[in-house]
Amino acid sequence: MSTKYHVPGPREALGVLSMLYGDGLVVEKAEDAPVLEKQKLIGTFVDPDGVAVAACTCDLEFAAYGGAALSLLPKGGAEDAAENDDLSESMKENVYEVMNICSRLLMSDKTPHLKLAEMYVGVDTIPEETVSTLKEASEARQFDVEIPNYGKGKFSIIST
Repeated sequence: MSTKYHVPGPREALGVLSMLYGDGLVVEKAEDAPVLEKQKLIGTFVDPDGVAVAACTCDLEFAAYGGAALSLLPKGGAEDAAENDDLSESMKENVYEVMNICSRLLMSDKTPHLKLAEMYVGVDTIPEETVSTLKEASEARQFDVEIPNYGKGKFSIIST
């Protein structure tokens, strides 16, 4: 039987994300479930055997606002990036680090360690086997995240 990794609620996600984005961050459970095709950045996590077992995903808005906020890039630049689907490398690198830190949301004292293996830009860049695994996930939760002084986007956690 495979290990079931934890999928956090809004309060847990707020606890981790607010360490990065500070006071004023708002995290709420989204009404809709995550749909891989609508996600801009998808970070896949692997277990000790190298098997993809979980993912963090975000839409273009979260990627732009969340990536810009960590480097203190101007809000206008983040808005332009979101509007034009043109994320800078620093925005992508920052979101990668956010996803890496969010690995702690998936683990508990009852689960083996997992690690962020890869971050993909768009579902069409992910190996088909991994896409199938993620689409058959046992649990997924999407959050509406409002980053102070930037804007609102969607961030999700998926566990197989």
